[in-house]
Amino acid sequence: MATPSGKLKSESTMVLGALFRKKRTRHTFRKRVHLHAVKDLQRRFLMLAAVVLAHSSAMIWFEDLDWWSAFWLTMTSASTTGYGDLSAGTFWGQFATIVLIYGLGITLLAQIASDYVELRLVRRDMRIKGRTEWSDMQDHLLIINTPANNTGRYLELLISQVCNTPELKDVPIQILTPSFPDGLPENIRAQGVVHHTGDATTPGMLETAGVDKAKYIILLAPDSQDAHSDSLVFDALYRIKQIGTDAMILTEAVDDRNRERLRQMGAKAVIRPVRVYPEMLVRSLTAPGTEQILEDLFRYQGDHTIRLNISLSGIKWADIVTTLIQKGIGTALGYENPEGRIVTHPDTFELVEVRALIILIGAGQQLPPPEEIRALF
Repeated sequence: MATPSGKLKSESTMVLGALFRKKRTRHTFRKRVHLHAVKDLQRRFLMLAAVVLAHSSAMIWFEDLDWWSAFWLTMTSASTTGYGDLSAGTFWGQFATIVLIYGLGITLLAQIASDYVELRLVRRDMRIKGRTEWSDMQDHLLIINTPANNTGRYLELLISQVCNTPELKDVPIQILTPSFPDGLPENIRAQGVVHHTGDATTPGMLETAGVDKAKYIILLAPDSQDAHSDSLVFDALYRIKQIGTDAMILTEAVDDRNRERLRQMGAKAVIRPVRVYPEMLVRSLTAPGTEQILEDLFRYQGDHTIRLNISLSGIKWADIVTTLIQKGIGTALGYENPEGRIVTHPDTFELVEVRALIILIGAGQQLPPPEEIRALF
């Protein structure tokens, strides 16, 4: 059982502990998480400037030095260089040097150097992880969203095609995606590509990515197999329209029935997600309208390509193309030569040796027998 005197002693200890215990504020813990913020660095610079001014004044007063000599002595002492050309000779001059330079100046200078290096490393880490705003970027290509599968490989192919396209080779590239919180793959960053970690449907994220300053915008479907991706693309388009931009916008649509809705919301071109051929997307970006032609080549409905096994020799390519069009047979895109190599878009007046023709024809079009087509030449 506690005695009255013991209880009084315990209460006194608690009161004294409360008086001397340092109060922990949110600012205290913020400094532990975000060490040496810019304001801390600025404050130390001001403190160092005050120390330099005080010591220089002391050298003028006690050592009878001019302003420049006093400042020179202060800086060589604070930096621990110590050339030896000047030094404090009086008691009070030496005492001021011990207190101001050895006690404060050298410590502050070391802290400033450490804080500066740490701040640079933190900012570099934030840039790599996409947690900083690229406010000076304009007339850039903004890629919004990334595929759910084989993300890095697809981006590598897409960026490679962009860099190899003459119209886009010098255009800055930024990616807005939550998929790379630890940074883009090294081979993509090596191309000068930057990214911002975030979701386009989050308020303020599109403004941070500079959507209003972009020249091109690509809105990818997050999941090429899920039609719900069209809703996310539509939402991002709506937000872009609210912000306002003059950029050429290309979007992907999983469901063909959503194409018109995306165009009404501001998309200049709409294409199906074709993950193995990012070339189609880049072509559509630089030449809007080609996406429809390219897509038709991959399906049997509508215009499509066929192989016509027919042998021709010593005929100008222009004559072959013209004859087929005039007879309503189709448009010749290329041919297979006797060595089995496919030649696309040969020279107009080249005399070709054909083993088979690659022809673009319309939906439901019926072709004459090969013998009749051969007789036209």
